[in-house]
Amino acid sequence: MSEWWRGWWQMKTIPRYGTLAAVASALLMLGWLVWLRPERQALATQQQKLQQLTSQLQLRQRQWHQNPSDALLQAQLLTQAAPVTAATSVQAVETVLASRRGQLEQWQPDARPRSLTLHLPWRAFQPLFTELAQAAAPFPARFRVLAQPQHLVVQLWLEPDDAP
Repeated sequence: MSEWWRGWWQMKTIPRYGTLAAVASALLMLGWLVWLRPERQALATQQQKLQQLTSQLQLRQRQWHQNPSDALLQAQLLTQAAPVTAATSVQAVETVLASRRGQLEQWQPDARPRSLTLHLPWRAFQPLFTELAQAAAPFPARFRVLAQPQHLVVQLWLEPDDAP
């Protein structure tokens, strides 16, 4: 090794710097292979994922634009919705209560505010509100729940201005 080193130092300047440049460029290529090439491959992978996400986004945007606008849907709902009168809301409440005749304690459809009182088992409380929400009945403006050992006493007040 020392002979090679001594020979390199005894060379003329231009060939010595030429070999130095060749070794430096070889080290630069090796550095590119070791460090930069994996980075470029990772970048290419990320760009491919970005391309896939962009195409998915464009597909979803096309699907979104195929749906009607909110204003059009609102207009359709307004034209389809029949006006609910006090008579139809009373009929709707009576339809809901028809399945609960054994639980009904009091129903005052003509009083202001209209009110009803039910004796419900504990597990029937939530389904009652579900039925009222799905019917054309006015949803209770106020309610009171009293817990009894065997059942619940539920009082509902249906205000006339609460009709949808």
